[in-house]
Amino acid sequence: MNLTPGTRLGPYEILDLIGAGGMGEVYRARDTRLDRIVALKVSKEQFSERFEREARSVAALNHPNICALYDVGPNYLVMEYVEGESLGGALPIPLVVSYARQIAEALEAAHEKGIVHRDLKPANVKVTSAGTIKVLDFGLAKALSEDPVPGSMQNSPTLSMAMTQAGMILGTAAYMSPEQAKGKPADRRADIWAFGVVLYEMLAGGQTFSGETAAETLASVLKEAISFERLPADTPPVVRTLLNRCLERDVRKRLQAIGEARILLEGPIEVLAGPGAAQPHPPPSRRFVPPGAALRAPALCPRARPPRARPRCPPRARPRVPAPRRRPS
Repeated sequence: MNLTPGTRLGPYEILDLIGAGGMGEVYRARDTRLDRIVALKVSKEQFSERFEREARSVAALNHPNICALYDVGPNYLVMEYVEGESLGGALPIPLVVSYARQIAEALEAAHEKGIVHRDLKPANVKVTSAGTIKVLDFGLAKALSEDPVPGSMQNSPTLSMAMTQAGMILGTAAYMSPEQAKGKPADRRADIWAFGVVLYEMLAGGQTFSGETAAETLASVLKEAISFERLPADTPPVVRTLLNRCLERDVRKRLQAIGEARILLEGPIEVLAGPGAAQPHPPPSRRFVPPGAALRAPALCPRARPPRARPRCPPRARPRVPAPRRRPS
């Protein structure tokens, strides 16, 4: 159901359509009470009570790198309107490190509140004109304390929700963790996997996992070897190590806390010199001056003092030998 400009949903006046997806349409709207521009995500179905509870927990998040959730209606979410571009394509190493650090900070803030994103992907990450990252759509997140008993894929909160058709995959398959692809409950480590996939694609400029169908893509997530050879030659070693830790299929061996990634990305990053990169100039050579050279050649060292004249010792006085006495004849 497309809403025309001027239509009202509660106190929100529709301005124009800015996007559409599996959940519904997204509109730019005006909050008539506060006179501010917001993003209105309208669902195709009414929200369940459970989803409303989860959305309210997300609304409690307050972080500069998280798109704020302002309000929840019967079938719509009111969010902060973010102007910017979604992530896409290969980026320079300094930008990759900056963006990845900000994404890690956003996830860390949510994880500390017991909330998992579950649908992290480049389309849900926007970059403002000031270079600030905004992570969107925490609306698919779910409080960790409310994880249900493991069941089928149709009952998995990651893959289906009461507001969608049964069994409809919400999280994009290419960014789902192996445990999500198997229909198992997802925790913080699912976000860490997705973070690794996004980081890989910012470096390589292409999808990590792909397939002609969702099933083929999930099979790629579960079994296909990750080609680290596609990374730029000047990828810093610390970033390569971080990628290996995040993209570990065994959830027990995977990086356990996104804060560890944030700490690594905040530290000094050594960027390797790639082909054609300007090589640093070698330091000026230092000539070895042997000891005493300044004394032999004072002209080489203008500040060197001339050698002092060595004082001569006075000649030793010979002991006076008394003249022999003459014997009387």
